Amino acid sequence: MNMSVNESIQTPNGNTRVMILATVAFALCFSGWTLYAPLAVYFKVEFNLSSTAVGLLLAAPVLLGSIAKIPMGILTDKFGGRLVFTIMLLFGFLSLLLTSFAHSYGSLLACGLLYGLIGSSFAIGIPHVSEWYPKKKQGFALGVYGVGNAGTALSAFGAPFIAESLGWNKAFIFYAFPLLFMAFIYWFFTSDVPKSADAKVSTLSDKLKLFRSSRMAWVFCLFYFMFFGFFVCFSIWLPSYLCDFYNISPVKAGSFTSIFVFLSSFTRILGGYLGDRFNGRKIMVLLTVTVLIIAVFLNLNVSLVTSLMVFYIMGTCLGIGNGVVYKLVAEYFPKDTGAVGGLVGAAGGLGGFFLPIILGTIKDYTNNYSLGYIFVSLVCLMCLSFMEEKTLTNTSRKVATAM
Repeated sequence: MNMSVNESIQTPNGNTRVMILATVAFALCFSGWTLYAPLAVYFKVEFNLSSTAVGLLLAAPVLLGSIAKIPMGILTDKFGGRLVFTIMLLFGFLSLLLTSFAHSYGSLLACGLLYGLIGSSFAIGIPHVSEWYPKKKQGFALGVYGVGNAGTALSAFGAPFIAESLGWNKAFIFYAFPLLFMAFIYWFFTSDVPKSADAKVSTLSDKLKLFRSSRMAWVFCLFYFMFFGFFVCFSIWLPSYLCDFYNISPVKAGSFTSIFVFLSSFTRILGGYLGDRFNGRKIMVLLTVTVLIIAVFLNLNVSLVTSLMVFYIMGTCLGIGNGVVYKLVAEYFPKDTGAVGGLVGAAGGLGGFFLPIILGTIKDYTNNYSLGYIFVSLVCLMCLSFMEEKTLTNTSRKVATAM
């Protein structure tokens, strides 16, 4: 870094190295965090597990990783992203390595709860990246960082190949060592924005008071619960739906779903970019209305091609929405991006946990998909009811005054 300390304190204009390394670190953490999903078929055969037992095993790291985003965001605000992310990567290495020695269902469940913590890494990178960028560039930078969600593809494609060749336990070793390597890179090649000596450090009670008093933090939680929750939900639910409703092979259904996943992941960049240049509230309203219309349209008996095109439009909307939400979090809460970002991330993770269960339960009890799409529409309507222009405008003025 050639800029002086005073310049960096006053006007950090970006740090491409931090943005790229944070994105890579996040992708590696996510690839390790989602290892149980592609390996579940091997666990089920070896330990003779029921579908319920497999579901509990898959849910353990997801649930912990979602809830842990709140304390991880608070810790990042206090100690800086460089230190916290480095420790997270080292912890991920040790916990995944330990999982490779698991030889019973109970030990797998315990290890899943342990390494599930690396799923909270998203909340570390958000404040670390955003602090290096001015408000007009934060959306794009955070959109790039959010592409790390595509790290799930690294486990989906690589883990089964390793399991078939060397055994499922070896997959955890292969995914552990990149985290160790990345920990050293992150510590030696990233940095935190220098802060002035008299800068006020928020306490835990300050963060909790913010959660209680800020209505907008919870509005962002609701929208991320929808955007990210539906992204995870349809990523899981779409293969079964395509096979069942259109009678296509699992291989084709998986290929079609992968397009949905990549569209949702990479359009986060577009969402951040649009959030930098246009009114974030209007963008989110437009996206939510579009998803609502799509949910209603899918109740019609449309062809496979039409259905796929509509789902891909939905995936694009969800990806853009995810990018816009975190652009607004960084804009509205510049001094508490980690804490609020962690809270919002936890809400999104819980959406990804509960929404697939709800849609699956609706399908099991009704034996059709229509009520599921009606439920999606109701979630969209609920979100729209909380998006009042007056609330956002007033909050924006308070933020501008504080800055």
